[in-house]
Amino acid sequence: MKRVIVVRKGEKIKTTSLNGIRLDLLLKTDVLEAVLDIFEPGASVGTPYKHVGQEVHILLKGEIEFEIEDHKYLAKEGDVVCFSSILPHKTRNPGKEKAIVFSVAVPPTFM
Repeated sequence: MKRVIVVRKGEKIKTTSLNGIRLDLLLKTDVLEAVLDIFEPGASVGTPYKHVGQEVHILLKGEIEFEIEDHKYLAKEGDVVCFSSILPHKTRNPGKEKAIVFSVAVPPTFM
């Protein structure tokens, strides 16, 4: 891995869109990946899923409901949510405006 990686505004490795959610892969190394998640109002990942690793989400705008192992956590702008990815989890935007989340996952298995 490079000692220093800088990703400039507007740069991304790839974009994936599904069910009103746009995922911009900003950075990927052997150890982690960083993704900017943009949820339209009402958009949801769908059914809970799980995978190896850990993840941290920082809510930059709007609100996101995280359902983790049958518990719901409403995150608002500035909140941080971190959990083990082996717990069944899903996310949705219950609000009336776009929600923007910066997410980091270890290891890089999502995108």
